[in-house]
Amino acid sequence: MKKHLYLPQPGGLHYICYPESCGHYRLEPSHREYRPPGALKEYNLHVVMSGRGFVITGGERTELSAGWGFLYAPGARQDYGTDPDDPWDIRWVHFYANGMEPMLLNKARDSREGVWIFRLSQQRGRVERALGKLLRLSETYESAKEPAISAALYEVLAAILHDAGTRARPTGGPVREKMLEIADHIREHCHLKLNLNAMAEKAGYSPWHFTRIFRDAVGKSPAQYLTECRILLAKKLLVSTRLSVKQIAYETGFGQSSYFIRQFHRMTGMTPGQFREWYG
Repeated sequence: MKKHLYLPQPGGLHYICYPESCGHYRLEPSHREYRPPGALKEYNLHVVMSGRGFVITGGERTELSAGWGFLYAPGARQDYGTDPDDPWDIRWVHFYANGMEPMLLNKARDSREGVWIFRLSQQRGRVERALGKLLRLSETYESAKEPAISAALYEVLAAILHDAGTRARPTGGPVREKMLEIADHIREHCHLKLNLNAMAEKAGYSPWHFTRIFRDAVGKSPAQYLTECRILLAKKLLVSTRLSVKQIAYETGFGQSSYFIRQFHRMTGMTPGQFREWYG
């Protein structure tokens, strides 16, 4: 069973992303696609719900199962299909983007032949629900639903980008999930005297290796992430308490108020006092 839904393109507003078409394939053992370079002008996103399939890049076949997906850049050569013995249930979207190109193109074009292969973990349920909503809205299309259609697609893309990280292999998922758990630990304990050695020890890696894999998973170094978490906590304290700047520096793990003020100004463009005056 297959479904192809084609949507009228918005004539007025330019949404950050909007589908050209979308649909699904279920229990179609002959589903196979090959497109030469330049054949498809839109982004092409597929997410596997169940069953198995594959993507071929540079002569290499990557096997996919539930929770995996792939994104082709516009104009990329495309070669993928289902496993005839275990046909996939797959959701797909061909879409345009207006403003998301730096995120999407970096993922696809940095990968082999313009395809980004990813694996979902914590956001898998959210992606599947948002895709289901997108298909329902598209099937009952009305002009008034354009904002909801764009929002559903954006939720899909944002959740994938947040969850999947860099191009993954089956062995990469648990490491990424562990780094996200460490990120949550850092955020919850950022007020303590954390340093790189303590964070790396918590993760069970050497400081050098921890820094590399944390950056790959989260998109920034442990030190950068820790500082951002402390600044967020400082903002909360500045607007919800009357603690002095010196006390807040201590309560957020910075220690020295001068260092806290420099970091706060660097990240927000204002001093803690100015922030409290404007938002407190």
